[in-house]
Amino acid sequence: MTITYDVTDRVLTDQYTAVIRDEIPRPDLPAWLRRAHRDVAGYLGRWRIEIAGPPFARFTFLGDQVAVEAGFPVPREVAGEGRVVPSRLPDGPAVVTTHYGRYEDLADAYAAARRWLATHGRAPTGVHWEIYHTDPTQEPDPARWRTDVVIPYRFG
Repeated sequence: MTITYDVTDRVLTDQYTAVIRDEIPRPDLPAWLRRAHRDVAGYLGRWRIEIAGPPFARFTFLGDQVAVEAGFPVPREVAGEGRVVPSRLPDGPAVVTTHYGRYEDLADAYAAARRWLATHGRAPTGVHWEIYHTDPTQEPDPARWRTDVVIPYRFG
């Protein structure tokens, strides 16, 4: 079955975030993300800092390794503590598409976004990220998991 993705062109606004950063082997990514999101949420809860949106992760793939930054959007810059540090999601043009299903199938969403970029004379720039709207521990059916793929771009 071929999935059709609706790719939209957006202008993003700068967003404060609280994150944990690391460089890890690709196979360790799922477990690392669960721990990172849990630890950042714990920090935000201890300091009574509002979570301003769903969890996300930004990626740079480096062969068998991945540089990753994972956390939550927040309404203001945080001080950080231990491994939790302040960061920001950038403003500017980006394409966004939504994937429903297993994380292992996200490559299809990325392919759709990259096709849109190529068709419209745009080139990816910066680090892409995923926004996780569904908590798999709360929704056991992977077909209902919603993940947005965000790819910033520049013209030509």
